[in-house]
Amino acid sequence: MQKIRLGDMELGALFVLEEAEAGIITLAELAKKLKLSRVQTWKLASRLARKRRLIRLKRGIYLFAPMKAGRKGLWTEDSLVLVPKLMENKNYYVGFWAALNHYGLTEQIPITVQIVTTSRERSFEALQSRFEFVQVRKLGEWREEKIGNKTARFATIEQLILDCLALPKKSGGTKEACKALWNARKRMDWQKLQALASESTDAVQRRLGYLCDLLAIRKFKAKKFAGLRWLDPSSSKKKTGKSSKWGLRLNVSEKELTEWRAY
Repeated sequence: MQKIRLGDMELGALFVLEEAEAGIITLAELAKKLKLSRVQTWKLASRLARKRRLIRLKRGIYLFAPMKAGRKGLWTEDSLVLVPKLMENKNYYVGFWAALNHYGLTEQIPITVQIVTTSRERSFEALQSRFEFVQVRKLGEWREEKIGNKTARFATIEQLILDCLALPKKSGGTKEACKALWNARKRMDWQKLQALASESTDAVQRRLGYLCDLLAIRKFKAKKFAGLRWLDPSSSKKKTGKSSKWGLRLNVSEKELTEWRAY
């Protein structure tokens, strides 16, 4: 096994970071803590990343891997804890799979943390997770949730349901959105959901109305829609039926949408 040798500056840096119980740290913060120039800090961070004592998350942002992370520097801190620092001073919320799991609306354990944001961000992988960014022009409704000793922004349950209906491929398809809608039925503010839906696209309103009818949990008045939309744009475009009331091409059967009820 190859030995990892650390120089005096590297050992000093690790001591400072260990003592401060540092988690995510930027190059600017590292320079300030160690009283180094920008160039010195960048070179030091590069060396520590090669020796797996810093895990590069994105440009200029690192996760400190303490000695308890072991020789390989693998550090399994909850990926959601990283989000507030990653998105500092930016408009965002955690959505889709990670939010569904956080609220207990799915039993699926996500390996992707999807972050809805108005800024353009590049997706990356770290800590055995993938961080995926979904750019939108206008951010929907969110709330702060406690993650460990930190807080992160999550889509509200009402916003989350609508997001999953807008982009079913981001959360396992309309079938998963149907299950989440059922699981959230007693926790949602239905007036708020209806108000948010009215500001959404007509495709989202159609899918919501159709699923609420299917599950017999709420009655929404159908509008006069022009043209037809797919029930699940992430699924095969093989039409199995049509909903005239909601103006939908049905490409997922009722049986498929509700088969989770059998378990």
